[in-house]
Amino acid sequence: MTTLREVLEEAFAVFNSCEAAELRRFIHPDATWPNTLETGEALIGQNAVLAHFARLFATLRPNIQLIAVIEEAEDALTVDAQYAVETEEGQVWSDTRARLTYHFRDGLLSGMTILSGF
Repeated sequence: MTTLREVLEEAFAVFNSCEAAELRRFIHPDATWPNTLETGEALIGQNAVLAHFARLFATLRPNIQLIAVIEEAEDALTVDAQYAVETEEGQVWSDTRARLTYHFRDGLLSGMTILSGF
């Protein structure tokens, strides 16, 4: 059986490859995600989350490394992560640490809560 940590680590590896369509297998159909590109309401549903990632990858190249993973509950993991984000031209856009909680449903990512950073 795949653990939530394994799902999260594999999703991060795919995310770092900047292949939004490949993330579909990790995102729950009813996911709720913060809109980290524009201010406004949360993104609702797998298609909205994947479209968000596609817009992000069109202009930025993220490289996110997990530093620590804390099992908060049986359906959530809190992580400390280092976000190194570059523009398509290779210029550093952001280099910061964040603490996030990832929520799971049916073994898939169903949401993310930003606790600090970003």
